[in-house]
Formats: sequence, structure tokens, C-alpha cells
Amino acid sequence: MKRILATLAAAFVTVSVAAPIGPASAQPSRELFVVGFGGGFQDAARTTLFQAFQAATGQRVRDDTYNGELARIYAMVRSRDVVWDVVMVEAPELQRGCEDGAFAPIDWSVVRRDKFVPAGATRCGAGAVAWGAALFYDTARNPQAPANMAELWDVARFPGKRSFRFGPKMTLEIALMSDGVPREQVYRVLSTPAGLQRAFDRLEQIRPHIVWWRSGAQPLQFVGSGEVAYAFGFTGRVVQANQQGARYNMLWDTLLYSVDYWAVVNGSPYAQQGMRMIEWMTNLEPLQALARIWPASPAHRAFQEDATLRAASPHSVAANASRGLFIDTEFWVQNGEDLERRFAAWAGR
Repeated sequence: MKRILATLAAAFVTVSVAAPIGPASAQPSRELFVVGFGGGFQDAARTTLFQAFQAATGQRVRDDTYNGELARIYAMVRSRDVVWDVVMVEAPELQRGCEDGAFAPIDWSVVRRDKFVPAGATRCGAGAVAWGAALFYDTARNPQAPANMAELWDVARFPGKRSFRFGPKMTLEIALMSDGVPREQVYRVLSTPAGLQRAFDRLEQIRPHIVWWRSGAQPLQFVGSGEVAYAFGFTGRVVQANQQGARYNMLWDTLLYSVDYWAVVNGSPYAQQGMRMIEWMTNLEPLQALARIWPASPAHRAFQEDATLRAASPHSVAANASRGLFIDTEFWVQNGEDLERRFAAWAGR
């Protein structure tokens, strides 16, 4: 686990950010808005984190969802009309937004830095949870299934549609690993023009068999209905579906994972309340309450380093990280926008 945490820490770099935009002179009378990616995680966080924080502090809280894109946040900051306060952000978007001044630096006099794993404390983000995606399928519909990414490309032996997240992140990594590139070499290969072309060529081989998903609920819907035979989906959602009676087998050896962060939108009139909420939500007690109803992997040092706590969550990303590929934050910060455009052009042909 120490090796895993060191890998996580190395994935992030120190960045500079524009000075925070000052809050409005008078705070509006509204709830503190916290925004996440929705789904089962947010349902669990609503009771164990958001509503529990409100009960503990008296601060009114309301939550909303978004798809992770920064355009709306940038627009709020530019117009100085910030209506979101605390936002869950993926690692590359956090770093990019921090550099662009979309997120305020974390006030480490309010949020206790030493409770996080090394990768959990960045300039503008406090670690929330690790997340992952892996290949899964319905054992009732598909008693014979691919055992790895390479076999996933064998549509003759394993017929049926495959479903991937629409976009280059995760999809290009999957394509290269299916073509025999070892996990530890994926980003070195993907950083070269030849390696990038290799990934797109590999996707082209099964293009007619791909069904893209754009929200985390879709791969489970596709597999559950039989429209798709094999899909990459967020691990927490697959585990929860099994707890509710589904018969999905998930291949942890195909895991891709990263860390999500809590950030405060720059210019929020409730910035200090947001910092206090982040401090409260990242304490061990509420995180343990969250983990009891959702297979969460908190970025809390005690949770990651305590074998007993990890053993109590065998279906968490933390318990299976050694079998997966950590999504390289720096690679996607440097290349994400260009690859989004190239992927969109390829997918639209």
C-alpha cells in the first residue's frame, strides 16, 4: 500500500494559481451548495456527509449534480456570479482549474492537511475518495466471458456489444492494454505519436461493436437490459447493483482508478463555510459512516493505512488498487484538451 500511495503522490505536481477573487460584499441568504457527480455515491453522501454536516453545524446545505466539465464553473467565476460553493472534481480538471483560477486555494488552517494520504492534499483540492472503473458483465447472460482486456477484443469468441466511457480518458488506456502494452508502460507509449495512433487503430478494430456511455448509470442499464454484453463501469455502482440482487462479475485486474477532490469555487460568497464543510466531510467518522453503505475508498490516511479498515471494505478501490492502473493526472492535464478534440473527430466519422 505504501508503494501505491507513493504512486498517487507522484501523479500530482505543485501549481500556481491566480489570487482568489474576493467574495461579494454581502452574502446571499441561501443554502451552501455542494455539487457532485450524482448516482449512488451522492445518494450515500447526501445522508452521511451533506445532511449530517447540516445537522452537526446548523449550516443549511443543498446538493446538485454535474458531469465534471468545468465550463459552467469558469463562467460563474468570470461573471462573478458564483452559485456553486463546494464541488467534487476529478484530478486533471482540478489541476487545470487551479492553474486557471477557477478554484480557490484550500485554507489549510481550516482543513487539517496531515489527515490525508500524500496525494490527498493539493493546492486547490482536499482528497475525497478514490474511484475506479473495471470490466463487468452479467453472469446469467454470459457464462463465458473475456478474462482480460485482450480477450475483450475477440468478438468472434465473445460476441456482443462492448461499452466504454465516451471520451479518450480510460478508453485509450484500455485500447493499449488490450493490445499487449503492460500497465507500467501505458503512458510512455501513449505519449508518442505512434503509440497514440496504435490506440486509435485498436479502437477502430471493434468500432461497430462499441456502445458509448456518458453517465455512470448507463453501463449498468446497458448490461442489465442485454443491449451490451461487456462494459467498463464505475466499480462502486457495480458493487451496489450486486448488493441489490444483480449477478455481475467484475474483473479487478482491469481496474483503472484515480482520486476525486473537494474544491471551493473561486469567488464563492460561502468560501469559509465551504472550507469548514470540507474539513468535516473528510474526517474519519463521517467517512466510516459513508463506507458502511457505499464501497468508498476515502483519501484519509488512517483508512488507507489501517489494514482492518481496508479488510472491512474488500470491494473498495483501496483494497484492489495494486491490481489496477492509476490514471496519470499529469498526462491528462498536458494532453487532455487535444485528445478530446481528436477523439471527438474520430468518433464522429
